[in-house]
Amino acid sequence: MILIRHHNEGNLKPYFYFALEEYVLTQLLKEGETYFFTWEIHGVVIGKNQVIENEVNLQFLKEHQIDVYRRPTGGGCVYADHRNTMFSIITKKTNKEFTFKTYLSKIIDSMKLLDVQIEFSGRNDLLYEGKKISGNAFLQNKYGMLMHGTFLYDCDLETMVRAITPSDEKLVSKGIDSVRSRVTNLKPYLKGLSQDQLIRHFENTLTNQTYELQPHDISAINELQKKYETKTWIYQKQPAYTKVLKKRIPGGLFEIKLDLDEGIIRNMAIQGDFFDKMSLLPFESLFKDQPYDKTTIGHILSQVNIEDYILDANTEAFQSLLFEGILGE
Repeated sequence: MILIRHHNEGNLKPYFYFALEEYVLTQLLKEGETYFFTWEIHGVVIGKNQVIENEVNLQFLKEHQIDVYRRPTGGGCVYADHRNTMFSIITKKTNKEFTFKTYLSKIIDSMKLLDVQIEFSGRNDLLYEGKKISGNAFLQNKYGMLMHGTFLYDCDLETMVRAITPSDEKLVSKGIDSVRSRVTNLKPYLKGLSQDQLIRHFENTLTNQTYELQPHDISAINELQKKYETKTWIYQKQPAYTKVLKKRIPGGLFEIKLDLDEGIIRNMAIQGDFFDKMSLLPFESLFKDQPYDKTTIGHILSQVNIEDYILDANTEAFQSLLFEGILGE
């Protein structure tokens, strides 16, 4: 394999590394080649096809200034900090059906040299003594194949659970116990090997060539990374789903159901124990096919008063409730 030598330009943010993967796939990769590099981030990374609110504790992330990112591959949500090593393997497609085992076996063989016995499990995991130490995701396109994953060195497992578990403290406590029984860090089993030394070990045992990123490469990668850091990519590039906002505000208990598709309101339905003065259909239709952002919502509500439709309602309170559901602002 060919080692991509970068200098942590991402600074614990994954945008640069997602772009680097894309750059290797589309610009560097040639027939018969396989590239490898490691990286570190801090935050929650959502799979390409996941709905953020279903996967993370947004309030906890906000309180602890933990960012959310969306990767270009499928799979599940992961939390990582700087004590967690990420790795990427990029190669040309073969005539055979993709299997994670083909590439993860290289990691297994590398760890054997450290007298650490790791085993492949399920579809895309690596285990140490029955506990998960690595989860991986996959992407394939006309240029080739990308596989990337986590490698737990000394990650903060409690923060991991709190970041990707609903806010109910009972669920969090059970989640921490559950994760500790199923997931482990490798640091205690590496005989004092530092994280940097582990990374050097991977580089020395998995690769036999080096490609040093040049200024023109970094410039192109910086341009590619812009799409991965946009709010559109992170918060709106998710499958169609229904958001429910429920709260007692002036006028009664409101339950607003929003059918969203890539940040667009496809349908709104307002329910609750309020007293309506006329049909809400004309009011709800004002939001149909409109972007779900504060500018658009504010403009619509500046043109119409919900007080005309619901007894004792308040447009400002209704707007505040809608704003509560907007992510990334």
